[in-house]
Amino acid sequence: MRREDRAVLIVYALSWGLALFYYLSGGRHPNAVPEPGMVKRFVLFSLAYMWTPGLVAIILAWREGRRLSVWGRPNVYWLYAWLLPLFFAALAVLLSLPLGSFQGLAGIKAQLPPELQNMPDLSLVSLLATQVLFAAATVNLVFALGEELFWRGYLFFLVEARGFWPASLYIGVVWGLWHAPLILMGHNYPHHPYAGVLMMVAFTVMATPTLLWLRLKGKSLIPPALFHGGLNAVGGLTVAVFKDANPLLVGLPGLGGLAAFALFNLWLRREVPNAASGED
Repeated sequence: MRREDRAVLIVYALSWGLALFYYLSGGRHPNAVPEPGMVKRFVLFSLAYMWTPGLVAIILAWREGRRLSVWGRPNVYWLYAWLLPLFFAALAVLLSLPLGSFQGLAGIKAQLPPELQNMPDLSLVSLLATQVLFAAATVNLVFALGEELFWRGYLFFLVEARGFWPASLYIGVVWGLWHAPLILMGHNYPHHPYAGVLMMVAFTVMATPTLLWLRLKGKSLIPPALFHGGLNAVGGLTVAVFKDANPLLVGLPGLGGLAAFALFNLWLRREVPNAASGED
């Protein structure tokens, strides 16, 4: 068995085992059991779940005397990583217009406290963008870094010699399947658990080249973690702007998001035509 396959199986066994323990102990997704106590319980579980790959990466890298390049000297790609989720969100919404009934900010305002529902649209967009950027660089960064340590850190080292695009495909598939227990519990695609697993794999396959590009250009795991955290912060907003939205179709989680990443990947083909080595 190849080292990369063995490492992925270790992550699957530990992560999926944790998910099974959570479920058998009465844990559920807040979409299924919308209680305050369940929200807190799921947040703690998801933090442990997302850091399981990171802990595996740290242990395996330590055993092999390998650095994971968690930190590095900031450059302009760190800024790109922070801002790009807003670009992808806008592009995904635009490409989703033929796929859903667009209602604009009305869907988001309906979820806000009454004192904020009359806020001017431009002020609300500015507030939401600020919140996304803040979350991406703080709490979401902590969550995302646990994943990035393994998928764009240790695992990428093992498969980098295959070349940028084959490595992206491999990481994208195994990263997407790793999400299966979360999706089956109701995360991201609450009414489409089985189709949601397939959509998540498609999404991670399409998003991985951008994450690896940021990893290489940023010379650190912080840029992909920033980008990952930003996507997590803004994804739900891109669905809420559609009435009776199907997340399989609209917004970042749906076909609109896949199309946005597909367009970016076409550009990225010129930036990274073949091998991934030589950037670090």
